[in-house]
Amino acid sequence: MLVAQIKNGKVVNVAHLAAGQDAPLGWVEATDTAMIGATFDGLTFKIPRMPVEEVSLELQRLQMSCSQMQGILTLGEAEWGKVLAYRDGATWAEKVVIDSAADWVRTSQNISFFGHLLGYTDEQMDTLFLQAAQVNA
Repeated sequence: MLVAQIKNGKVVNVAHLAAGQDAPLGWVEATDTAMIGATFDGLTFKIPRMPVEEVSLELQRLQMSCSQMQGILTLGEAEWGKVLAYRDGATWAEKVVIDSAADWVRTSQNISFFGHLLGYTDEQMDTLFLQAAQVNA
């Protein structure tokens, strides 16, 4: 099932859920016209024309990823501690993601959720991934 996260009438994230998986709070079932930047009036998704700069940024986000180690080191002990504190009451699936995700993908619904959990804006998440990509061990 395809779901979309809507803020102020705009799609800010889109994700595919596994069969039987519930949509995160605040997300709605979506159609194939749901994409980041589309508008949603409660019934219909409409794809807007985006300036070239915005399209470029979205394409860059689609390609952003880092290893879990790079992400954790970039977050730092205090921020990662918030994720671990959340883990204590997390669902089984969330625990698997926190403990076992080898790679973090910028456009992943799980990564978006953890960004929301930490109070990060889209720009802060972009910066996190750009900085994490520079970490070498």
